Amino acid sequence: MLSPAEEIKSRLDVVEVIQGYLKLNKAGAYWKGLCPFHNEKTPSFMVTPARQIWHCFGCGEGGDIFSFVGKMEGLEFGDVLRLLAEKAGVKLKKQDPQLVSQRKNLYEICELAAKFFERQLLSKTGQMAAAYLKERGVAVESIKNFRLGWAPDSWQSLHNFLNAEGYDDGEIDRAGLIVKGETIKEYHDRFRHRVMFPIADSQGQVVGFTGRVFDKVKGKTVHADAGKYVNTPNTVLYDKSQVLYGLDKARSVIRSEGCILVEGTLDVVMSHQAGVSHVVATCGTAFGSGHARIIKRYTDRLMLAFDADEAGDSALKKGIALALAAGFSVSAILIPKGHKDTADVVKHDPGLWQKQAADNVPYLAHLITRSLENYSNALEGKKKILAGVLPFIKNISSPLEKDYWLEELSRKIAVSKDVLGLELKRLPAEYSAYEPSKNAPPLAPERNFKNLPSLRQEEYLLSLLIRYPDLKRRVGTEELELFSQPKLLTLAQGLLANTGAEIPDTADSSIILMSEMLADFNIDPEAEFAQTLTSLKKQYLQSKLKAIQADIKTAEAASDAAALDLLLKEFNNLTQKLTQL
Repeated sequence: MLSPAEEIKSRLDVVEVIQGYLKLNKAGAYWKGLCPFHNEKTPSFMVTPARQIWHCFGCGEGGDIFSFVGKMEGLEFGDVLRLLAEKAGVKLKKQDPQLVSQRKNLYEICELAAKFFERQLLSKTGQMAAAYLKERGVAVESIKNFRLGWAPDSWQSLHNFLNAEGYDDGEIDRAGLIVKGETIKEYHDRFRHRVMFPIADSQGQVVGFTGRVFDKVKGKTVHADAGKYVNTPNTVLYDKSQVLYGLDKARSVIRSEGCILVEGTLDVVMSHQAGVSHVVATCGTAFGSGHARIIKRYTDRLMLAFDADEAGDSALKKGIALALAAGFSVSAILIPKGHKDTADVVKHDPGLWQKQAADNVPYLAHLITRSLENYSNALEGKKKILAGVLPFIKNISSPLEKDYWLEELSRKIAVSKDVLGLELKRLPAEYSAYEPSKNAPPLAPERNFKNLPSLRQEEYLLSLLIRYPDLKRRVGTEELELFSQPKLLTLAQGLLANTGAEIPDTADSSIILMSEMLADFNIDPEAEFAQTLTSLKKQYLQSKLKAIQADIKTAEAASDAAALDLLLKEFNNLTQKLTQL
């Protein structure tokens, strides 16, 4: 009898599952695409349908559909099992221990909270919130589609409701829905008297909330004492740097249309209402490298539509620079004059927003237009325009494209291109339009077989041995010392013990896949093997020399002449071997 995981794998094809997240192209017996787990321009992510596995030759990640979905969605195995079981039509037993996790309870709590807020909006106490949404132009259908709700002006209503449903304070706190008071050490609701926007992950499961206070209803200011927005703090389920509002509803369209990034949750709701559904927003934080990675899974085209104010301009410039660094084709959408944001445009003229979204323009054209709107064409204004635009032009690598934009800027602000060229040269050589936060996770560099780290080189060496058994003659006892991990050493020993081309059971799936794919590369096996072996030997000898240097210092400190003599002889011997490579 098949296990649940085995049954799921028998029903789902690895190519179809992965194509739900990124674009794959047929390549002989394999499928290939750009790896979603590191930044690359040349595809090194390969999928083999025959073995139902995937592997990236750039970053070394690999596995089956469970490991792929788990990495993409940030889920534990039990949650991936539930997700793929539903997709495959496989029924799981409720008592399956793999499904019992803290995350499961938190998902349940967030879902119950979303339903609670939805009901409150429809109640008598939610009438004022409903009136606010109507005033903002939000249709009833949009309220239902995005599950908008209302948090009552009460300290304990949600808390009591979730307690009654059987969840203790610790669990509700971990879901980010209650906080402990500073004076009276009791829990109370985090969200009170606010319009609620549930935040879902890419699969549509609620993981957090944004609560928005409304500005005015019929001219009267309403309960604006605690900031415009209150957001769920980071939890096991929710990380604001890794979540995009509306992605669950937009991702299928994003694959074909590209992605529009707006600033607020209401902007997303209203854009969908106007029929422009490839729109997402960050949740209570600036656009960052984590968000860029998520969008890159679905598209290389990013369009920015930020608010028409000073803060929006600043966010736009940072967003453009970060998007360019992440490898996106970047354009921008202009918020028409007289409107403050996307939601405002849709409220007054949905057709206008449709037109603006379709007529997105190159980001530099947008920056120049916005600059001209914000600053006068007098001397001081021109200085500010140049300060905001020239850094982006400087970062353009194509001479032709750079010349084009200098010409365009010259024409728009009536400054000669020669003068602009001089101003451009005055910028420091290392000048960057935007320096990402030091806390932002770096985008991984591209790699190939020739610059893999030692562990990847060991795997590559083994894949060559599997693919080209005649190379076994090149491996002796000394070469076996190069394998740093027991499982790789065991595999090497197993390969040498087999006289033919039989693959030992200890072979990792990623190494097998790598060996199979070598047939698709135009390589000289002997040369590749020699180069990789030499590189590993150098790294091995260098690590041995480093260890001996430490032992020499210890022997010198202890005045151990005998040990020092032996260590120096060994050091000289290894140094000689290293110079001979």
